[in-house]
Amino acid sequence: MAIKRHIVLLMVMGIFTSCATQRVKYVTYVPDSVTVFEVVRAEVYDLDIPKDNKIEVLSLTNSGLDRIPSSIKRCKHLQRLNLEGNHIKHIPRWLSSLDSLEEINLNFNKLNLKRRDIRRLSKVEDVLMAGNGIKKLPDNIGVLRCESLNLSKNQLSTLPKSFAEMKQARYLIFYENKFEAIPEVLAGFNDLKHLDFYKNKITEIPDFIGDMANLQQLFLSFNKIEEIPDTLRNLKRLKYFYIHHNELHFIPEWITEMDSIERIGVGFNHLLDLPDLSKMKALYEFDAEHNLLERFPWELVEKPEMGTLILRDNDFILTDQEIMRLEKKKKQINLVY
Repeated sequence: MAIKRHIVLLMVMGIFTSCATQRVKYVTYVPDSVTVFEVVRAEVYDLDIPKDNKIEVLSLTNSGLDRIPSSIKRCKHLQRLNLEGNHIKHIPRWLSSLDSLEEINLNFNKLNLKRRDIRRLSKVEDVLMAGNGIKKLPDNIGVLRCESLNLSKNQLSTLPKSFAEMKQARYLIFYENKFEAIPEVLAGFNDLKHLDFYKNKITEIPDFIGDMANLQQLFLSFNKIEEIPDTLRNLKRLKYFYIHHNELHFIPEWITEMDSIERIGVGFNHLLDLPDLSKMKALYEFDAEHNLLERFPWELVEKPEMGTLILRDNDFILTDQEIMRLEKKKKQINLVY
């Protein structure tokens, strides 16, 4: 059965001359089996939600809210709550009573996290708090039992000791923060599948990353990393490895033994040569643009499983015959050189 929706779109469509100056005092919802309710880019003062509602998904994005409307506590079936792009500072006490709530999106608000806020989020599986200018996490962060935590685009440089208690996590995102090192409290997160430290100031990959046996996606691009440590060869389930825009001078030979890797990004480093990556059985996407490579990796061009190969802005010197050969190959793979 198709999900019924009630969507309020108060954008500039002849309804109001400017939604930025228009306030909607109440948005009244009448149940009638509606399970998805969305308000998009309309300033909402409050919500009038009746007790007997069946809302499972509630979205109030860019709505000018400075608090989470209290009537939401009546949504006993609520699974996903999207409050992105508001001015919310704190989490209300009643939120912990929403036993069905699985995901809360608080990206791009004005969170001023306290210990009580963390306690009130403790049962939510997916917590998104990107873009809140958070400089420090409360020291009880370990009470969170979420599987996915997004703290990207904040100002974090450390993690509290209690973060070590969150070993149930599968997805951790610290994109665009101020970490100079990957915090040691992450040692022992052996069930982690996705780790993202894009756009920080990290200089090295600690050995304990190699102990994350279930890691499938490792994102370390836009840092200051000079070397890929031997311990990463233990990541037998790694599929995506992005480490472009760093300070690498070589890729270790052992990486060719990692049969699980499907995508590698090593562009914008200082690489002089590459090992024979055609030995990697699962590899189908490789990006090594903007390096110092002189030897053209013909073995990758001829690799049957190859889907995308990006090699532009290197020091290759190709003959006209070789260029013709590459142009023909473009019909088979996405090739940029």
